[in-house]
Amino acid sequence: MPAAPQEDAALMAASQLIIPNSSSNNTTKRDKSSSSSSEPNNSATNALARSNLLRLETSELLQESFLHIHPPHANTKGEYESGSQDKSAHYEAKWAPNNNPLTSWSFPFQGGSTLTLHPIGSFAHIGNAGLSNRHANGNVLPMLDVAVLVNNDDSDGDGGGFVGGKDYLNHRYTDKRNILAVHIAKQLSQKKHRSKIGAVHLTNIFGDSRKVGLVLTPPLLDNVDNGGESLNNKKKKGKRKRGGGESKKKKDKLRFRIRLVFGVKQEQVNVPNNNSSHDNADSDEYSSSSDDEEEATSWNSWIPRSRFLPNRNNNRSSSTTTKQQHDGEHTNENSSSNILNSTPHYTNSLAEDIHLLSTSHLISSTLMTLTSTASTNPTSSFHETLLLLKVWALQRGFLRGHDGFTTTTLAILLVYLYRTKAIGKRMGCIQAFTTFMKFWSENDWLGEDSIDSKTSSAAAVREGKMKKKTAFVIPTKGKTESQTIAHCPQSRLYLDDSTNNNGPRTLLDCFKACYTSSSTSSSSSSSSIPNDSHIDSPILLDPTMTLNYLARLSPSFVRESRAEAYTALRYIHGHEQELGGGSGGGGEIGGNSVFHKLFLETNRFWTRYDAYVRVPLGAVPKIMMMNMIDNGGGGGGTSSGGGKKKHGKKNASAATSSAVWGQDVDNLGYDESVCRSVVEVLSRALGDRVTAIRAFTCGNGDITNNGGDADGGGEEDASKSIVDSDQCQTIPIRGTSSSSLFGYAARIGERPPMSPVAATPSSSSLVVGIRIDPNTSRRIVDRGPPAEDVEGSNAFVALWGEQQAQLRRFQDGAIVRAVVWNNAVQQPSPSASAAGSSSGRGDIVQFSGMDRSMGGIVERIVQHIVKLHFTDGKKVMKKQRKDAIMPNPVAFELRNMISFIDGVVAVAPSSSPSSSPFSDSLALHKNVMSAFDSLSDFLRRNTANTYETSVGKNKKVSKLGLPLSVDEVEPLSPCLRYSALFPPVPHPLLGGSASGDERKVSGANVGSPILIQIRFEGSSKWPTSLNAMGAAKCAMLVQLAEGIEQMKQEGGGGNDNAADLDSFGGPMDVTPNYLDIGYRGYSWRIIVRADQELRMLRSLRNPTQEAQALRLSLINRHIRGAMHHSLIHAVHTRHPSASSVVRLAHRWVASHMLSDMISTDAIELMVAKIYTETTTEKKSSNSKIGLIDTPPSTVVAGFLRFLRLLSTHDWAREPLIVDPQNHITSQDRGLIHAQFNAIRGPELKNGPSMYIVSPADYDGVEEMAGSKVVGENENTPPGVPADAMEKVWAPTITANFPEKVVLSRAAALAKCSHNHLTSCVMNGNVGNGWVAAFQESSASLTSYSALLRVDTSYITDPGCSSTNADCAIGATSSANENGPFEKSLQKRYAGPKELRKKHYKNLVLEKDTLHEWQPVKALVKALRSKYNDYAVFFYNEFAPDVIAMIWRPDAFKPQPFSAIVSEFKRPVAEIWKDDSLVITSTDDLMAEIGHFSRNLVSNFKVFDDKKPDDAPREKQPKKSRKTEDDESSESEEE
Repeated sequence: MPAAPQEDAALMAASQLIIPNSSSNNTTKRDKSSSSSSEPNNSATNALARSNLLRLETSELLQESFLHIHPPHANTKGEYESGSQDKSAHYEAKWAPNNNPLTSWSFPFQGGSTLTLHPIGSFAHIGNAGLSNRHANGNVLPMLDVAVLVNNDDSDGDGGGFVGGKDYLNHRYTDKRNILAVHIAKQLSQKKHRSKIGAVHLTNIFGDSRKVGLVLTPPLLDNVDNGGESLNNKKKKGKRKRGGGESKKKKDKLRFRIRLVFGVKQEQVNVPNNNSSHDNADSDEYSSSSDDEEEATSWNSWIPRSRFLPNRNNNRSSSTTTKQQHDGEHTNENSSSNILNSTPHYTNSLAEDIHLLSTSHLISSTLMTLTSTASTNPTSSFHETLLLLKVWALQRGFLRGHDGFTTTTLAILLVYLYRTKAIGKRMGCIQAFTTFMKFWSENDWLGEDSIDSKTSSAAAVREGKMKKKTAFVIPTKGKTESQTIAHCPQSRLYLDDSTNNNGPRTLLDCFKACYTSSSTSSSSSSSSIPNDSHIDSPILLDPTMTLNYLARLSPSFVRESRAEAYTALRYIHGHEQELGGGSGGGGEIGGNSVFHKLFLETNRFWTRYDAYVRVPLGAVPKIMMMNMIDNGGGGGGTSSGGGKKKHGKKNASAATSSAVWGQDVDNLGYDESVCRSVVEVLSRALGDRVTAIRAFTCGNGDITNNGGDADGGGEEDASKSIVDSDQCQTIPIRGTSSSSLFGYAARIGERPPMSPVAATPSSSSLVVGIRIDPNTSRRIVDRGPPAEDVEGSNAFVALWGEQQAQLRRFQDGAIVRAVVWNNAVQQPSPSASAAGSSSGRGDIVQFSGMDRSMGGIVERIVQHIVKLHFTDGKKVMKKQRKDAIMPNPVAFELRNMISFIDGVVAVAPSSSPSSSPFSDSLALHKNVMSAFDSLSDFLRRNTANTYETSVGKNKKVSKLGLPLSVDEVEPLSPCLRYSALFPPVPHPLLGGSASGDERKVSGANVGSPILIQIRFEGSSKWPTSLNAMGAAKCAMLVQLAEGIEQMKQEGGGGNDNAADLDSFGGPMDVTPNYLDIGYRGYSWRIIVRADQELRMLRSLRNPTQEAQALRLSLINRHIRGAMHHSLIHAVHTRHPSASSVVRLAHRWVASHMLSDMISTDAIELMVAKIYTETTTEKKSSNSKIGLIDTPPSTVVAGFLRFLRLLSTHDWAREPLIVDPQNHITSQDRGLIHAQFNAIRGPELKNGPSMYIVSPADYDGVEEMAGSKVVGENENTPPGVPADAMEKVWAPTITANFPEKVVLSRAAALAKCSHNHLTSCVMNGNVGNGWVAAFQESSASLTSYSALLRVDTSYITDPGCSSTNADCAIGATSSANENGPFEKSLQKRYAGPKELRKKHYKNLVLEKDTLHEWQPVKALVKALRSKYNDYAVFFYNEFAPDVIAMIWRPDAFKPQPFSAIVSEFKRPVAEIWKDDSLVITSTDDLMAEIGHFSRNLVSNFKVFDDKKPDDAPREKQPKKSRKTEDDESSESEEE
């Protein structure tokens, strides 16, 4: 595809900035002036490469996505005759909810009328603009829209039209069109039409539950014979022979579907203008054009033009009772009453059905000016931009939702930008796409961007939003936007209306007023601003100013889409590194990231939010009816304020609900009103605790799932709902009772609200996604408005309830109403296994880390609001039967995964929350850190040298007898950075107090000691040889242990040391490398860091391999280990949930028997990448627009992202660069990528399989005194040789592990676990189904080559088993509950049974305590060291009941015989080839392994013994193989 002229000009301008450098190969160092002058050249080069690559990639995407219809006959018209030719005959349809005759309704309509068919939408546009193939359509079949237009009374002239009179009032027209749609669906689904029409389904048009359309699925060609008869109805004669011709016949697939959209025929007549001659000339010019129907039109009086004004009330079915009001007699109301009681959304839905054709003509007339009609498939930048916008919206779930974009909406927005010349005709698709993103993100569509958060008046908020809200009108061709507004007859009609004297001055201002409420979800004081109507919508009017194309867009959708558009702008403009998307170091990398982020990366509803909650809708209709009765008959009779009416206790629930939602039902419709109310009421309550909240809508299904759509269309699919990623509501005509087909009536009735998506196991619930702000979510007090603000106080009480919003006195002396969230909200649940309820009381279980890692306060607020306003009510509960099934409790999905990393908080009915010493993991970590600080202070204080003058000589001595003082104590253990899955518990024999049963204590520490390192002060007295250096370090450790023992015997060295010395307990074990001691109940392992040793190794001129390995080992242990600890600790401190994600991921890795293969450090780096690859700062000029790609705020969201990163990252082609503090520059990133490509090689097989690089992986890290920015003075060109960058950056944590086979297995397991957990969230997690993601199935165990069963006496915690994990939350007593985390900690604290000892006061057992007891881990380490060439070993470090093995394929290939490598070998059994005489014997190898592990392994089982196929077979002739196959098939038949 050729580049646009302006794009080429930009590329040429960028290329002119590039100065060729011929001496780049001869110079290796440059001065500062040359390096600074080359910076613009590099930026220009990167910009050029990024723009070029992005243009080429989008060109390829467009080329593969366009779909054109041949032949181009989209503008033809058709007709459809109704079922009866007798005009006197009529059809009668009834609608009676719950068989109640008082609410039944029916109407007759005449037959014999003709329905006109017109293609609309992308089907009718020139060049099929917006129509794409399946792969660019969200994996959904293309939908061709056809308008079915009915006549009105005035179009026929004889008063016999289908609609007429005042059918536009009170849903009369909507009910008529729905019943007509059902009738036509029944006619089309008759047996005689099935061979031509196929399957017929009912659906909602554009997600509007008030409008019914038909979806026609054509029959497959291979299902119909030449005579038109279905082949499925014919009986098959005989069996098909093997290899016959019919089996090779390619089965036909569905290519498209047709959607019938019902509307009213639009009769247009030109209205004479009384303007200037210039205006008249323009009008004549464009009115004479046959393809331009944008001039002022009149509708012959079926719907008066005044009824299309937005301040009119055309739906008063729930607020009026008399027949005159029901018929719509107009009363002269003042303007404020018109605005409050108007129904602009209802009126707009009527205008949509009238403007079906004019909308298509509006788009086509714009396309005619951009394309050449002579072309067979005309395309333009409009077509390309629209397709790019469609793909962008589909990837984010923004298309085809009930409150989101449609392809027509995107096309209309482009029409406005083209007609206002914001997009020029010569612009390319990338520039037009960028202009659209800028237009959508920078305009204040809702008027919320400039609202003062301190404003507490509803009128002031609404007035401020109206002033700042943007509204646009599509200009008529040849006129500007202002001229179109001035000459519009509808605008003049509004100005001439006598009822608008005190209202908005212009029609555009009237639209702003009618589409604006007092909602302030972004304000922290929103809970005190009254609002009971959620009618906010953006405004983009057609040239006649009667139709708002954006009226369906909800406020939550506008906020989310603007944030996504702003993020897209930053990617396009080259700021992807600030958002974490780019990898830097070249235009290719950045451009690839931009294209991938914009058009390839899927980020739909189920991956966008931190928490998901289901709101049961079963009790909503009862509460709705209660509200209508208590308010005197309807939603339109109360004002939007808090009200001055006092409610008694009897009507408290209903009155409270009516004050915050339900007053916009007549306007929005029943289902849309409930959906918006749940979102907006929760937004008011949560305030700044959340950054986004949105309801689940259609268009957000799994985009990778075909859903059986491609092979559908047969007879068996005609009675099933359509299943695809759109998840739209579809009801098949066949197989559905007639009574259920008329449930599409637009009136409220007593039915529960309809979910926006297709029926699921949880279809009676509304799923809400919440993105939590971790900085404000833990605020426990919501303070109300001042006492003098009566309106705000009433609104505050109406939102929170009288019991929750209580009067409180604050320190500043103010007495106001406030809500305090320091107690858990209890809700009944049906069973102990549903949604995490405890056994016995039926309450939702609360965990100790909920507020920190799962937004516990946010969850409690959601529970309270939903219970108060949507699912509770004493009247409702009284009407329910005693045996009725209670709805599931309102709680975050997958919340019970916290039970693996945190304990249960017991909430007694009349007491404050309490917990056991094993329940709070954060408190356990803090206790360890407190002990570390105390130990560090003790070592520094008692190793400080003082002068000894008692002997008469000045001599430096210390209390511990060390010749050098300890300069620094550095932590290295994961438990000192909140990363330990099971934090250590103080042991009574190691200087701590008893935490459990004091009668028996464990004689061993289950787990590893806490690793720390000490650094001594600088001195020149260190030895100069490596052996002497090691001996000196060992002597330091020996003296440290002896000094502590001596101080304890002497009674301490003062009051400061007395308490610390009493905290030392247990044995002190010294080895040449470390010292194990017990302090405050914890086991500590101390190592010595000697910088002099590193300097000595670095100064060697010709170091041996042993010296190089020793130097690398010391650097990794002492320097990189300390830097890694500092980096991860900073991430966990900044993001509270990050450490919990690391611990849960560690549990997942161990559960799948990958322990020690994927280390804890590697897990920490991947989680740090998730939390720091994006920025939380808002860098937009508009502070109200946030960033979408923000770090997760809950453990569930973070863990799902961890699984997604592990399973989707291209480990073979891309390194994973983790840089939380921006220490790695863009040039360093380029070096990392260049070195990675050089190591990987062309076949992508070399180097570490998991290539993770962090700031500590620089080769010169031992020279750093902390962190260093590398490459700031370097300017290495992209073509630098690989040997020049050798050992600059290289992974150290993942240098050896995991292996390629292990990484592939981990990625596959991560994908399966992610899909399973996502399906649990999507379908509603029932019971403990999520536990399957943390277990190995029996089938997966058989996939191993062999299993070694470990003796149960060595299994301390069987609850962490990979096959039978304990996930139950049970009560050990009437007031105490234990979860899996607490049970595991208790078992680990108790230790193995054989090593438990009775604890007596007078018997000292400290000397017999083991600092580390991990026998199975030691066995696996030995097996890997000895038999690593033959097999890969897997185990679960927390419950090592099984050790699994997988044979290495290369170990069982025939080899030449050699006496040196003859161990475990046997002769080849079958055919000898060349010198391949022997092969590995699995019997000998397993016998050796069994003998080696006989002390721990009880038995083993081999699944793959490598015996049947131990030697290659000779290739047999094809004829012989065919003969054998025939003989085997004949034997099977016999």
